Amino acid sequence: MMNILNHRFRDWRKSLWAVASFFLFSFQASAQSTFDVSILAGTCANCHGTDGRATGAIPSLAGRPASTLEALLRAYKSDSPPPGTTVMNRLAKGYSDEELAALARHFAGIPAVVSSSAQGVKK
Repeated sequence: MMNILNHRFRDWRKSLWAVASFFLFSFQASAQSTFDVSILAGTCANCHGTDGRATGAIPSLAGRPASTLEALLRAYKSDSPPPGTTVMNRLAKGYSDEELAALARHFAGIPAVVSSSAQGVKK
């Protein structure tokens, strides 16, 4: 009888370990592969304006096609950035290709111009 109980306890312990391992490792994998793009995009506001809408000489990012933005970011990250590049080549190197693509999609999804209703203007 004792032998049967020890065997069942061992099987139960192995099963518990397998389930716990599955959840532990799948949580770690998902935590490593996801990130909040809005946090990354916040750093762009220093030069490109809030939500990628620049007001000065620096180009706006909002509303531009994602493919164009991603191509530019990858060019900045490359070893031969476009002529006239200032700090973007150094900044872009700090992001993974996945992060650059996410940033491009993020800014492409923001309207280039704020609508009057979004600004709270009453007519």
